[in-house]
Amino acid sequence: MRRRALRTGLAVAALSGSALAGSALAPTAAFAADSHGTRTASSADPSTARCTVVKEDSIGAGTGVRMTMSPQGPSVVFLDPVDGPITRLGTLDRSRPALPQGAGIDEEILNPYGSTPQLLTKTQGGNDGGLYGLIDFPRMPKGCSVDKATVIKQCTVVKSQDIGAGTEARMTTSPQGPSVDFYDWADGTRIARLGTLDRAHPKLPDSAGIYEEIMEPNSWNPRLKSKTEGGRTEYAFFDFAKMPKGCPLR
Repeated sequence: MRRRALRTGLAVAALSGSALAGSALAPTAAFAADSHGTRTASSADPSTARCTVVKEDSIGAGTGVRMTMSPQGPSVVFLDPVDGPITRLGTLDRSRPALPQGAGIDEEILNPYGSTPQLLTKTQGGNDGGLYGLIDFPRMPKGCSVDKATVIKQCTVVKSQDIGAGTEARMTTSPQGPSVDFYDWADGTRIARLGTLDRAHPKLPDSAGIYEEIMEPNSWNPRLKSKTEGGRTEYAFFDFAKMPKGCPLR
């Protein structure tokens, strides 16, 4: 993939309609660089305020971006030099890391759950004129880091699966790996005697009366191997749900 060099423009103060009126969108004007490059955003939570930084840049085609990095992850707002935020493009963040195909420009947050995300950007069309570029998000101050509990919560997905014999398997996928709990399909109560399957205990003991095992529990594509009927009944295999794009696997 070919990349074009982007002239980085960083603004200390947030852009507003009045500040941008009559200004041309360029690294030396509306998105001008200064020696500091980032600013800290205010917040009711002092720790969040200290760790939240904002960077503004031009991505070409008369469009700017306001890139925010905090312990809760990165976000991007698109800016018009006169009118401010471009509402039709919305905001990019972990839940929506890329613009849809019909947006007219290609913009995507890479590594949205990591500590060093980047914005992949392409504002020019065509096979030759439209080259991709990468813009780094601002780094949080020393002592700040991505909130791991928030990452786990945002990346955890649960799939309910009927495995037969009146039993439901609730299959959870998270950065900590896959896990399975078993429930009575009729009344929804947890079957405590079966316990929980996870990386440390991927298989039910023979005494459980049914066969349940997480296959490849350390991989990106674990599966549940299941057999609740006796005799020559074949094993069934169920895929775990996929984590959102960009989620880590520890």
